[in-house]
Amino acid sequence: MSTLEDCCDLAAYVDANERLDESLKRQLGHALIASGEGLTPTRELRTLINDYFAGSILLTVANLQDGVQVSRLIHDLRENAQANGHSEQLLIGIEQEGGLVSSFTSGLRATQFPCPLGLATGQSTAIIHQVGEAIAKELAAVGINWNLVPVVDILTQLTEPLDAPRRFGDDAETVSNNVLAFTEGLHEAGILACASEALASTLQETYRRSLADEALDDGALELLETGELLPLRRLLNHQALDSVLLSNMVHEFKESAEASDSIETVIHNVLRKSLGFEGPVIIDCSSLPVDGGSCAVHAPLRALLSGSDMIRLPTNYQTQIASINAIYAALEDSLLSSSQIVTSASRISNLKSRYISNPQPDILPSLINRHAPLAQIAYRSSITTLQPTPSTLPFLPSTAVLLLLTPTVPNFYVSQQQQQQQQSDPFEPLGRAISRTHPRTRHVPYTLTTGLTSTHMAFLHRASAVILVLACASSTLIDAQGEVWSGVEAVLAQREAASSGNEKLVRIVVGAGDVRDLLYFLGQQQRALLGTGWWGVRCWDWTRGAVEAVGEVLVGEREASAVSPFARWAGM
Repeated sequence: MSTLEDCCDLAAYVDANERLDESLKRQLGHALIASGEGLTPTRELRTLINDYFAGSILLTVANLQDGVQVSRLIHDLRENAQANGHSEQLLIGIEQEGGLVSSFTSGLRATQFPCPLGLATGQSTAIIHQVGEAIAKELAAVGINWNLVPVVDILTQLTEPLDAPRRFGDDAETVSNNVLAFTEGLHEAGILACASEALASTLQETYRRSLADEALDDGALELLETGELLPLRRLLNHQALDSVLLSNMVHEFKESAEASDSIETVIHNVLRKSLGFEGPVIIDCSSLPVDGGSCAVHAPLRALLSGSDMIRLPTNYQTQIASINAIYAALEDSLLSSSQIVTSASRISNLKSRYISNPQPDILPSLINRHAPLAQIAYRSSITTLQPTPSTLPFLPSTAVLLLLTPTVPNFYVSQQQQQQQQSDPFEPLGRAISRTHPRTRHVPYTLTTGLTSTHMAFLHRASAVILVLACASSTLIDAQGEVWSGVEAVLAQREAASSGNEKLVRIVVGAGDVRDLLYFLGQQQRALLGTGWWGVRCWDWTRGAVEAVGEVLVGEREASAVSPFARWAGM
């Protein structure tokens, strides 16, 4: 066995000696979730299917153009697998939940729905079920049979801004009901689900502390059962827990076996023993950097040693091959048990047998048309106000100049190639929605690097009302926008002071994304602005449906009726 530099405790497992028989390699293939770029099957993806027997393919934005192309891609992949001796149909997976995580929707291939947090604010499990079913029907139409959602984590004050919109609420009972409704909607249309669980706080920490005796005291167990485990148990009790993705476990893969011990305890003690879950457990190894060499290479092996049934391979092709060879080497050396691979393959085969794909790409356009009203209802139900503001927009004379300031931010909802091709402003639909009622609307974007320029200042000195949009996707973005907000308020306050109180200007702030940025990362000065003249409204992403629904609220066509999922947090 050749050895790379000793960058982790598994560095010795690199090259296999080809002693493994093909049957065991095929069994291992069930565990491999491969991905790649390209709108047609690439040589690399074919190699993973043909030579390494990868049994699951995860599609990303880089693989998707339109329904016809996706259906052809999936057909070719499955035909390729069948021609090379695969006894079971490939699992074709995707992450499609609405909002930010909508791979299939990018490029207008399918219906865009609100993110889970937006759906949760509408407080309707019936709508959530219908959205899940609609998403599933569109995926099934092109041959996708596995959706690696929903996220079942509970929203907390520690949740990262980009992760917050993926949560279905901030308490265990609400999340449990919502993820069950969404998952049963997916099942209604014949799509497998995968509960994504970060296990980022209570669960991991509690079990780390219990490693010595692998036991939990009653208080710790009750905390888990009424908190992080409740959504999983609710799904399991309703026979709706198909598979579990441990989404943040990859960050535990350091240079020693301690991470494996911790993860193994979570899988065997929590998922298997406490919950009684017997389906496939997946660990995502796709996001580790490849420049570290062996650590990224050995993350999939470490995941299997920890008890995972399936692994999402690293995205780099060379690293994928090296990872598989490392697993082969560990099997040859009996570090990894062949019986474990066989058991996992049985779990995965059982999963695959439950839903057989029957693609009908020709019905996708009619499905999209049929689901458009549901998407509109869901978006309208997701708009909330920022406390302590009134529920209706201040009166704006139609002759008044209304200044709309929007940030130039990345459009996370399309691929980089599509961004370059479209070069569209995600807030343009908001400007159009407002200008239908207020024709003197002036839409002037601002950049995060430049901030307010002389052009912005000129409009600020003319406008009777200002609508300032803040895209809350990360603290980095919001810090720069906070300076813009302060600058806008300074100009408006100066104008009012100069008029001796005769001029009262309308101030509106729109928070698009994780609103906690708006209230926690901006600081006391901006927080005070909400209580002294600024009217606030929020949506949970800046997809077209979201900003159009905000526009309806801003012009008084509808009230923001949704209930904040942050109700338990003071001042939110």
